[in-house]
Amino acid sequence: MSISLATDPTHLESLVRQCLRAALSVHDSLGEAGEVLVKKNQFGETALRVDIECEQAILNVLEEMRVPIRVISEEHGQVDITANPRYLGILDGLDGSNVYKKSQGRGRYATMFGIFDALDPRYEDYLVSGIMELQAKRLYMAQKTDGAYVIEDSKKMPIHVSGTISLGPDTRIYIDEYWDINKRIFSEALHNFKPADRNFSSGSSAIHYADVAVGAADLALECTRKNNLEIAIAYGLIKEAGGVMIDLTGEPIGDKKYLTFGQKEHLPIVTAATRALADAVLKRVRPHR
Repeated sequence: MSISLATDPTHLESLVRQCLRAALSVHDSLGEAGEVLVKKNQFGETALRVDIECEQAILNVLEEMRVPIRVISEEHGQVDITANPRYLGILDGLDGSNVYKKSQGRGRYATMFGIFDALDPRYEDYLVSGIMELQAKRLYMAQKTDGAYVIEDSKKMPIHVSGTISLGPDTRIYIDEYWDINKRIFSEALHNFKPADRNFSSGSSAIHYADVAVGAADLALECTRKNNLEIAIAYGLIKEAGGVMIDLTGEPIGDKKYLTFGQKEHLPIVTAATRALADAVLKRVRPHR
């Protein structure tokens, strides 16, 4: 493939949109058959058919177009599309599997795909980030220096974070409570901000990040784990929408290397609409570490 993804943003957007629409098509065609348990993945978890086939649909698009990319995914592990890859792709076929199993076609879950401009990239080396909210057929995307936007019903609209700067009774907080460290670090420290009518978690990190990017939530509190797929893909979307992602030392994660940062340990990550809001979270959680 002669074209450079890094210097041709129009082609890059078209490629990622095509990939995520292919995953959407698989999701829609499978129906209840998508819930079949197929095989254990690299993390020892039994994957759903929909998860595997959504990833395969994206890999098929990349192979058909001969994109010089290495893809790291949850279900397929590492795949080199061409012999000499130039870019790194990060892929999660279905984020929110439990939501899918409980309320397929009604709950909120997504396919995530992002491309980085190096085989050993920093988070800041993102080229494009994409989240396809499958049941809503809503696509959230961001390109480097070109902003973030949502595409729904063929309409493309720019999106921005909420701009919230302080914690208060109306602060909208997501916490990935699947991981005990997030409960210990974040949920215990912020329990006073938990609305009585809902849990902190929606069951899908992709949805947490998408909601922060569009201003429907103010915080998404997570930890590194399982190749950091969701965090890596979401980084560009959050950054282009105006938000921040920092660790518990207060350091932005942009300069950290994807292949080494937090790959073997659970490190809490604060995603916030503003740096001021992220700092307000740090003040509360540090005594609870």
